[in-house]
Amino acid sequence: MLNVSVLENPAITLKLSIQRALVGEVTHRLHSVTCGLRRHVITVRAYFFEAVTPGDVERIQLVCAQVIADFPEGYLIEEECRSLNEGDPETLDFWGFQRADES
Repeated sequence: MLNVSVLENPAITLKLSIQRALVGEVTHRLHSVTCGLRRHVITVRAYFFEAVTPGDVERIQLVCAQVIADFPEGYLIEEECRSLNEGDPETLDFWGFQRADES
């Protein structure tokens, strides 16, 4: 668990939590991860370079399981996995991870 009080600032808790949860889960396929918080609903949206695979979904589910563990009962988490082929990434509240554009 993180030492930041969720009740004091859930947005900061989410920022710290997503950073920690992504350690060891970023693959060459992952382009970016954006997060949002509306009341007690956390949204984590991951964008992948190609079509989303079951393995991609599983990694993001593991990330989300770690994130929600940092929040008290009553919070919900929704994860979304999208391909860049579906369109440009849209920011929720902040970027938890974004690969550098090397073009």
